Amino acid sequence: MLEFGSLLRLLRSHLAFTQTEMAEFLHMSQPVYSRVEAGRRPLSMTALQRIAEYLEVSVEELVFAFFLLDDNLKEIERRAGDPVNKLLLALARKYRDRLPARFKDAAALGLLFDEPDA
Repeated sequence: MLEFGSLLRLLRSHLAFTQTEMAEFLHMSQPVYSRVEAGRRPLSMTALQRIAEYLEVSVEELVFAFFLLDDNLKEIERRAGDPVNKLLLALARKYRDRLPARFKDAAALGLLFDEPDA
């Protein structure tokens, strides 16, 4: 199972939520949320769906955003010969270019918060 703690931390920061606010939104206690964010407890599918609905994206887009986090992209770049990894790197470039240079996790944020092309 994917560990979404790093994506949750990024989203929480971007949305300016405290851990307590995010925990309440996901219907869990703050200590439980803290363990999820730290990667010591899995995120339920229900919580993942709730986040997707709030952001008006699909669960699949959240999964793609997870792969587009800077730390995950480093590993993907090491295995760039794989066709799936090539696709992920192309997506990362597309979304990274829409945010200021050196913006941490720009590809993931670009995917989740980008306005569709008109």
